[in-house]
Amino acid sequence: MGRHVDSAAAPGTAAMPPWQPPDRLDALGFWLRTRLLAARHALRESLQPSARRWPAADALVGAPVLAQQRTPLWTDGRADEFVLVAGKVQNLRVARRAFHGVEVPAGEVLSFWRQLGRPGAGRGFVPGREVREGCVVPTRAGGICQLSNALAGAAARAGFELVERHAHSARIAQAPAGDAGGIADATVFWNYIDLKLRAPHAWRLEVALTPDELVLTLRGHAASRARPVAVMPAGALRAAAPVARGCLSCDQADCFRHRPQSAPVQARTAVLLDGWAPEFAHYLQAHHAEADRFLPVPVRLAFWRSAGPAWPAAGAAYRARWAGLRRAVWQRRWAHEPGRRQASLIDGQRWLAAAYAARLTPLHTHLVVDQGLLAHLMRLGALDGRQVEVLAGALPMAAIEARLDAAARRWPQAASLRDFRIDPALAQAERQALARAAHVVTAHADVARHAGAFTAAPVTRLPWAMPVIAPRTDRQAGLPVVVFPASALARKGAHELAAALQGLPCRLRVLGTSPDGGAIWRGLAVEPADRRSDWLAGACAVVLPAHVEHAPRALLRALAAGVPVVATPACGLEAGAGVHTVEAGDVEGLRATLRALLPPAPGITG
Repeated sequence: MGRHVDSAAAPGTAAMPPWQPPDRLDALGFWLRTRLLAARHALRESLQPSARRWPAADALVGAPVLAQQRTPLWTDGRADEFVLVAGKVQNLRVARRAFHGVEVPAGEVLSFWRQLGRPGAGRGFVPGREVREGCVVPTRAGGICQLSNALAGAAARAGFELVERHAHSARIAQAPAGDAGGIADATVFWNYIDLKLRAPHAWRLEVALTPDELVLTLRGHAASRARPVAVMPAGALRAAAPVARGCLSCDQADCFRHRPQSAPVQARTAVLLDGWAPEFAHYLQAHHAEADRFLPVPVRLAFWRSAGPAWPAAGAAYRARWAGLRRAVWQRRWAHEPGRRQASLIDGQRWLAAAYAARLTPLHTHLVVDQGLLAHLMRLGALDGRQVEVLAGALPMAAIEARLDAAARRWPQAASLRDFRIDPALAQAERQALARAAHVVTAHADVARHAGAFTAAPVTRLPWAMPVIAPRTDRQAGLPVVVFPASALARKGAHELAAALQGLPCRLRVLGTSPDGGAIWRGLAVEPADRRSDWLAGACAVVLPAHVEHAPRALLRALAAGVPVVATPACGLEAGAGVHTVEAGDVEGLRATLRALLPPAPGITG
């Protein structure tokens, strides 16, 4: 919707004069009048403020809903004016931050402009739709009066006093003419055409942008529901305002605002990645080859190297080089500090999400988002008004924390199981983002099984990308070899494996370090190895009884080589075709499975 029309100060006009093309002299006069009026208003407010800016609070977060207004985001413009509609939605994203969660005391006034502040480019406002002199013209911060319209309509239904309200003199072609006797129509123009509300009780304002709607909710403990307050006699309200002409679609070629018609601007898809996985790369190549790509730099310090996803794409590519470099340095700093390592990973994802959000344009209406960035983008408001598709490689953070806490109750001596701590606000943001997702894509069987608990979106299960490797049939002399393809960490199931292997005739090959110097493997024949070695040589089984495992690459390599795999459901593989599953924490079940897989050692029977 537009921000202002020059006749807004006289909304009761009975008849509108025929539309005439504006000329430059009229436009200059309009510009001068608005500047003088804005300056006068600013001076008056500085001497005697009529309202204050109210902070967000949570005292009324559970109060009853007094009124709610839902209005569509994308259906109030022609296809050839899409760029202005997209600009409007971007302006609503920015404006929402100033209004969501605001709580106003009883008898106090909420001023739209006092609450929002000056809508300048430095705050992220872009050209949108403004209704001026019967025309829809591109103007910075245009479209925010969809928010003022919704606020006025909800306030009228809740029985609030509309201290100040002005109506448009024209309407967008696809926009409704208003409701409640025109009360829902409330134009604003910085800073002197305002919308002001007051209620006899304290109240809370909540603003949300779904992919399709602006949803505005008023909460409070009203003693009684009053009738909507009219700001003028009902007989003076005009009928539906005339339809405004759009500058980008108008055929009035002699108007000085006329824009030559060009190819319509189309919506864009943006893919926001935190890493690279072959399963997601294949999916993106098949479904989003035209998308714009937002890519992290490699975690190593050689950030100038190009090691991005290997899928051909026609869209633009943006690399978050400085955020990636900062993340690389920070994660290296805390890589060997168990209590800080997870926090440093979350810090890096937050910086990457902020860098991506700053480069998104209003035309990016569809986002394909790596799950690690989802919560941070939600808190930044970057998901507002956009369709979101999630590349899910893991369970939500709160679910991971709960699983590790359950494992810590079994192994209280393993302090590292309690290192994964999530800010409740961040976990809540991730839940909210997943709840509004339109589609979830994953190769992880455990994530796919539990998707219904955190989203109602359809889930697409991708096949794991198997590495190309020759089958292994070699068996070493002596005791059979069991491979543990991880460091000796409690979350990888090291305690369960150490307990299950006690007394079994085998050697254990460990691909990683032991934080306790190897004490966890006491009583076992252990040989260290790393991923650069031929760690599958002579292996009779690869075992990963993990509580959390997001990328089971070592298990996939073993399967491709024909080596049996023992894993928990948390590893994301399904039982069958060489995969034997046991429940996480089930030492006896793990021991029985390993006993069945181990061949008899030379000289040992039974």
